[in-house]
Amino acid sequence: MFLTRVVSRNLLCLVMAIFRSRLPETTNRRCCVTIASFVCVFLWSTSWFNFAAAQSAKIAIVLPASGDVQYARSVGKRFNRMLNSIGFTAAVLEEASLSQAQLKPRRLVILPLNTVVTAQTTKLLKGFVADGGKLFVTYGLADTVAPLLGLRQTDWLKQEAPGQFAAIRFDAPEIPDLPTSIRQASWNITVAEPTTPQTKVIGYWHDATGKSTGLPAFFVGETGVFFSHIFLPDDIQSKMQLFAALLGHLIPEFRDTLAKRAIGAMTTVGHTAGIEALTAFVQQSGVPEAVQALKTGERLMAQARAEYENKVYNAAITRARASREAFSKAYFLSHVSVETEGRAVWNHSGLGAYPGDWDRSAKELAAAGVNMILPNMAWAGVTHYPSKVLPQSKTFAQYGDQLAQCVAAARKHGLEVHVWKITWNLEGAPKEFVKKMRDSGRTQVSAAGKLIDWLCPSHPENVLLELESMLEIVANYDVDGIHLDYIRYPGSHACYCQECRKRFVLATRLRIDEWPAAVLPETGTYSDRYIEWRTQQITRLVRLLHKRGREVNPNLKISTAVFGGYPACVTSIGQDWIAWAKAGYVDFVCPMNYTEDTNYFTELLTNQLALMPKSVAIYPGIGATASNSLLTPDAVVEQIYLSRSLGASGWTIFDYSLDISETVLPALGIGVAKSKAKPPHIFPRLNQD
Repeated sequence: MFLTRVVSRNLLCLVMAIFRSRLPETTNRRCCVTIASFVCVFLWSTSWFNFAAAQSAKIAIVLPASGDVQYARSVGKRFNRMLNSIGFTAAVLEEASLSQAQLKPRRLVILPLNTVVTAQTTKLLKGFVADGGKLFVTYGLADTVAPLLGLRQTDWLKQEAPGQFAAIRFDAPEIPDLPTSIRQASWNITVAEPTTPQTKVIGYWHDATGKSTGLPAFFVGETGVFFSHIFLPDDIQSKMQLFAALLGHLIPEFRDTLAKRAIGAMTTVGHTAGIEALTAFVQQSGVPEAVQALKTGERLMAQARAEYENKVYNAAITRARASREAFSKAYFLSHVSVETEGRAVWNHSGLGAYPGDWDRSAKELAAAGVNMILPNMAWAGVTHYPSKVLPQSKTFAQYGDQLAQCVAAARKHGLEVHVWKITWNLEGAPKEFVKKMRDSGRTQVSAAGKLIDWLCPSHPENVLLELESMLEIVANYDVDGIHLDYIRYPGSHACYCQECRKRFVLATRLRIDEWPAAVLPETGTYSDRYIEWRTQQITRLVRLLHKRGREVNPNLKISTAVFGGYPACVTSIGQDWIAWAKAGYVDFVCPMNYTEDTNYFTELLTNQLALMPKSVAIYPGIGATASNSLLTPDAVVEQIYLSRSLGASGWTIFDYSLDISETVLPALGIGVAKSKAKPPHIFPRLNQD
């Protein structure tokens, strides 16, 4: 597996060399990337399949037949991703068709969210445990499963205030390599207690201040593990260490695989592949600290391999992890800073990383070399500041004017502020505001006739509401720009309200007898005309903000978070961001290229740069903690490296939080963004008002 990853990385390096050769034909470059990407993905997937196939028979994830099945599936997918990261895969089984033959070859069964378990499944699990199998259960502790783990559920608790369940601290010296604590921002938990001496509490919930709640979080017994919530994506690296430690404790034979995986991952750091490539990159940098870190990593690597050969697996795992940390440090130190690029972070909470303390957030961002903050301060129906246009949020009620606090802190520490404004989407808005919009016919309607809690972009009052809410920001706060998000439809299934019908007919002078059948994608007679019309509704708001915003502040920068796949996004969601760029409506765009696949990231960005006019900058979005992309710090730096190599003007990381603060910012600050960054260069705007 690791050999083919080296091949994949080297092919990617070949592609980068082709780009640096400045071939005259853009299409030739794209072909090279496509071919290399296909080969890399093929080799990687084939190799991983062969490696994991032997392991998959030992672990199964059983999805429930009732309850919140869809959520259970998403939890199961997260389990599978965590397993992949530590060297395993799992067979995903449906409880409705579960059989003894399916369970017999397994050593571990995971119940991700199984609040109710049938009598037949209970019987199968009893037999599985009696034969020495182990269970890993999260959140849903069915009455019939609890006795198998030596437990009894006593309660279910919802947090009384934010931060009540903020972290878990462990005390189990008998479990090697167990982290001392993990962060986990849970909102409710299942409360249980042991019924046998063999089942012990190994971790307790603590609140945001560090105080113990006295409520158990993790139980470990002879037959398995119970976790009182589900694994959330925050602090994911510590959770994978925890997961590996628990699996190694439950099933000692797994330690061989865990150690092999840890050793194999030691030198797969960033864009380098293997110790030779990493050594060459570090030595080329000429940074003494990087060279020293490299030597430390090599020494630890030799020790880890020796311990593995001697079957001292726990020590090998710990040593391999330390080796990779040293190699990662060498990699981070070997990157250089580019003073004029845009170095941005999105902040989804609107609170920074430390609620109530924007100064601390701005200070640490500046220290890490970031020069732009994109804080989410407003949606379509709620704001974190005292708006006279939209309702205020609970965040505003608790912490005060977040926009004013953010701007003040950013000015103090030399950061630009581009206010992240989510358009059309009414998520988080007060119920009475959403009801008002629905009752007045201002929300969207699906093709099936269902109401959608998004404002309809064709409704003139909605356009005015969105525009006024943004102009209010520009007029009252010293911001550098407005950053539009959700500047689109929710999908091809919307909007098909009767008002859209009237406006479309008026604009096109067509006769529409069957609605919405006549305009549905692919099948409708007038589908192409409707796609074009929908796109115009979205573009209108961008155009108006460009014109009216500049009237208030001539230096205002307008930017957008956009779907990476173009032109597919024009058809599906009415988002023609290349047209916005060509018309001069935006200063920079942040395509949300959230992926863990560097080949796909390269393909997306290559296409975007080829289409984008030179007058508009691209700061590709890097999904460090996105829903479908969780990146290690070296993977974040790798995507920054690729962005620079391909010719992007900067980068944007999602999502600035405590996770990013603790893991990614230190990596940026010692190399790739080490020196104090100047404000990003923005290309001259096209004057097309």
